[in-house]
Amino acid sequence: MEVRRVQKFGKSTLMVSLPAEWVKEVGLNPGESIYLEVDEDGSLKVYPPNLKSESASKEVKVVVKSASPADLAGRMVYSLYVLGYDKITVESSNGPLNEEILRKVKDAVRSLIGLEIISQDLTTIQIQSFLDPTKYNMNSLINRLSNTLKQMLHYLNLGIKEASRTFLQEVVELEKEVDRLYYLSLRQLLMAQVNRSLAYMIGVKRIQIVGNRILMKAIEEAADEISDAANDLLSLHPEDLEAIKSSWDKIDMLIDQTSVVIDHVIKVLGKEDVKLVNEVIDELETLRRVLITEAIGIEEKIGKLNSQRALVVTRTLNLRLYNAIRRMEPIAEIAFNRSIENLKEIVID
Repeated sequence: MEVRRVQKFGKSTLMVSLPAEWVKEVGLNPGESIYLEVDEDGSLKVYPPNLKSESASKEVKVVVKSASPADLAGRMVYSLYVLGYDKITVESSNGPLNEEILRKVKDAVRSLIGLEIISQDLTTIQIQSFLDPTKYNMNSLINRLSNTLKQMLHYLNLGIKEASRTFLQEVVELEKEVDRLYYLSLRQLLMAQVNRSLAYMIGVKRIQIVGNRILMKAIEEAADEISDAANDLLSLHPEDLEAIKSSWDKIDMLIDQTSVVIDHVIKVLGKEDVKLVNEVIDELETLRRVLITEAIGIEEKIGKLNSQRALVVTRTLNLRLYNAIRRMEPIAEIAFNRSIENLKEIVID
């Protein structure tokens, strides 16, 4: 660590010179601006104007056999992507890649933003990431995740209102987009954890990395609940779906309120307003109680229609909405903690 003396410049300005070696390395010229960031530990970071986040390309080879579990090969691609690898080579050690491994690897590549197969032969697949991580701001990714989740609820509502399999299938397709954004967000977070320059550029504070990972997982799990609800409805015969449609007015209220509370939870993340966050936490608890009460009435109405399958799916629909709301609670807790973490005095009135 190099030590430099702080000098006085003029009446009140303090200054410290920049190391000549660093100035030369980053190509800094007189008159250019630099960026300063106060870190959570009180240290000051200095960034050049031509800040680059690129580091050495991370490459890895995955060697498989014809008898290797195909699911494991596909899961390996997901994990290596999240860990920030730029080039992944999947290679067979005993003849051509078997059909199932080939399919799982290709499905994984198609499911991940910025990943492409650049070369393939009978025994080898080469996969390359073409992501520019500096273009994916963390707050925008969180907003995209929550907006897609709300779109899923919107189409779920329409699917029940119109007894439409098309709208319900759209819910399932949107859940795939949530997964794509989720994996991209994890990749960004883990790369930001080891690359402070990238963290600065995409708006990731070190103290918030764990919280961001928890909240993104919560949104992804809520999306799973809504997608499962759509799949349950898609499994019904048309007459059973029509039976559930008869209670749409009550279901509409529950889905609409779920969408509203999700919106409120995400919005308070960026506000340092402890009272507002506390109101959202109360709102979550109230909605859970309302859902339980309304679910009883909905199930009683469906039960009178002598459609046992429709009744079962209605119960699971209510449960999945309840679970989606519960997934928002960790996010609200994170928002609460962030609203007070920088306070010097807390007054409760």
